[in-house]
Amino acid sequence: MVTQAQSGRVAALVGIAALAFIAAGCETRQESLTKSRIRKVEKGLLRAIYLKGQRPEKLSLEARLPFYKVPGVGLAVMDRNGLEWARGYGVRDTHSREPVTTDTIFQAGDLSQPVAAAAALELVDKGVLDLGGDIEPLLRRLLPPGTVPTPLNKVTIRKILTHTDGLAPLGLPGYPQGRKLPPLADVLAGRESPAPGPGETSGLPAVDTNTSDAGLAVLQALLEETTAKTFPVLANETVFGPFGMKHSTFDVPLPEFMKLNAASGHGRDGRPIEGKWLSYPAAAARGLWTTPSDLVSFAAGVLQAAMGKEGHVLSAGLARAMLTSQAGNRGLGFTIDGAGTDVRFHLEGRTRGYTCSLVVYPYKGQGAVVMTNGDNGFLIADEILRAVSDAYEWPDFKPQERPLFRLDPSVYQDYVGRYQVTPDYALDVTYENYYLIIRPTGQAPTRFYVENQTFFFSIDPYVRIQFLSDDRGRVTGLILWQQDFKQEAKKIG
Repeated sequence: MVTQAQSGRVAALVGIAALAFIAAGCETRQESLTKSRIRKVEKGLLRAIYLKGQRPEKLSLEARLPFYKVPGVGLAVMDRNGLEWARGYGVRDTHSREPVTTDTIFQAGDLSQPVAAAAALELVDKGVLDLGGDIEPLLRRLLPPGTVPTPLNKVTIRKILTHTDGLAPLGLPGYPQGRKLPPLADVLAGRESPAPGPGETSGLPAVDTNTSDAGLAVLQALLEETTAKTFPVLANETVFGPFGMKHSTFDVPLPEFMKLNAASGHGRDGRPIEGKWLSYPAAAARGLWTTPSDLVSFAAGVLQAAMGKEGHVLSAGLARAMLTSQAGNRGLGFTIDGAGTDVRFHLEGRTRGYTCSLVVYPYKGQGAVVMTNGDNGFLIADEILRAVSDAYEWPDFKPQERPLFRLDPSVYQDYVGRYQVTPDYALDVTYENYYLIIRPTGQAPTRFYVENQTFFFSIDPYVRIQFLSDDRGRVTGLILWQQDFKQEAKKIG
């Protein structure tokens, strides 16, 4: 015979089991949604454009890596104000063939700057630094004569972080492994520069030529002078630890134990750069090593601080200043675009052999970070972001439809010929029907469709070509653009 007490215990156990089943069911639904999104992203990369009357073709991430000669990609996606999932694709190095994992670190380029901004703003919060205070005395100690703006355009931390400081860009150099690194003051003063390897430059310009690389280098010197700590130590205390960035460092050179998880940089031809990577003494401007997951943790931490959640290093006011326009479309560290609930903060970065992109929609609590170990990485990163946009229904990063136009045959005929890029590399141009065919030396031919009288475009990859003419209307050459890459060729036949 079951007593009333026993019946109560049975009912309680049944209730607990039911609650556990419901909780498990909710977790399963979320896991199922995440798995579905991952499949959509991995199999749903989208080209920049498609022709009118056609449907955008969805492509696999695995297939696009070799197409763009990008060895590896790290991807992390944010949802509900935190990391939802992260994956690695391809290899860290084309020689070792070690796979990219979620722990693989990449150079972050300009994405170093919002992290440095957070370190500076933490000191502003404490009253150690003044966001609007003039730092001209420091500038005059660090920079060569004639490069410091006049007092009428005083340099402040706010202006540095919004890239309105007026300092001339430095084109900060990178240094090969094994070379003795100069002090930051020597780099700022232009007293030291690395020797480039054969056929290459030692460093690449920032993606956005308006970014203040000199300003961020000055900020690094200011932080070190103010705190009597090295910048890597300060960043670890004020940002990496509090924001849960367990695989990040500003150490220059990269510590030996972190080299074990480092992706090697690769050029446009897909080959590893000499020495695997370059080092950047101006770390606040371009020296961060990190993972996509760590950058999502950082962005999520800034976002949660901006919402006033307790337990975050930054005050809500300064966190919001990072994510809202302060000068043009610049926040204190990020670029801001969009309006209303579709506003987004974002940034791109590059160093020799690496490219990366970050985008976050604060009102949606969603975003993504793509990091690659190839100079062509922006091309595949854009396609990945279009896939994420499609899977998460974002308002941006959509493929664009292009109509087809037909020119008079005489126009096409004017463009036919050979265009020389180098003595060993040329572009042969012919035409068929309503498009041009361009055959680069040693490469497969590509169709270029009409954009207007002098501009043509290809679809895969998306490349634009402009034909140049002299005062008499004779075609003299062409310029080829592929995102930030520009190539000129002279017509020789």
